[in-house]
Amino acid sequence: MRLVRSIRPLLSFLAIAMLASLALILQPAAPTQAESDARPALVSGTYQLDPNHTSVTFRVLHMGFSRFTGRFDKIEGTMNFNANAPEQSGLDITVYPNSVNANNVKLEEELRGDKWFNVLKFQRATFHGVKIERAGPAAAKITGEFTLMGVTKPLTLDVALIGSGEHPMLKKPVLGFSATATIRRSDFGLTNYLPMIGDEVTLQIETEFNKAD
Repeated sequence: MRLVRSIRPLLSFLAIAMLASLALILQPAAPTQAESDARPALVSGTYQLDPNHTSVTFRVLHMGFSRFTGRFDKIEGTMNFNANAPEQSGLDITVYPNSVNANNVKLEEELRGDKWFNVLKFQRATFHGVKIERAGPAAAKITGEFTLMGVTKPLTLDVALIGSGEHPMLKKPVLGFSATATIRRSDFGLTNYLPMIGDEVTLQIETEFNKAD
């Protein structure tokens, strides 16, 4: 027993040392100068949203049992990108609620009706970016004016740059982003079935922008 007690601290020390060594081995190395130089340079200019490679999905709590997810299929957008000063870039996005896709024809018809999106009266939802703040080497917060159902509220998008470079088919610069945001639907007059259906709605945006000719 004395032997066990005497070697227990040594074993603990060895275990910690092994874990520390393993962490150093697994930790990714910082990019070399050559690797940094090989990364595609960001190109300033006007970019158009690629609707074929863009999705805007929404997620809302359904009766406390699940998070229902739907999407909008028609989106347009323009970005004026300043590579030297990204915070001076501009962004405008338009989403068409009539294109709502819930994987359920009956539900989609209900969502287009006057109890929900009322698409005959409110044909567009828009986001106009007014302030861009860097949040890291490839991240930013874009604050802007979000208009839905005729109501305009401030909204901040948490944006991450996924990739950039020359599109292999289009042969022009392309930028790819992910973005998330959260709204309260009651702020825009969408109060049906509260609180059975949650008030907080999470927006997830995946998109590519192609440089305009």
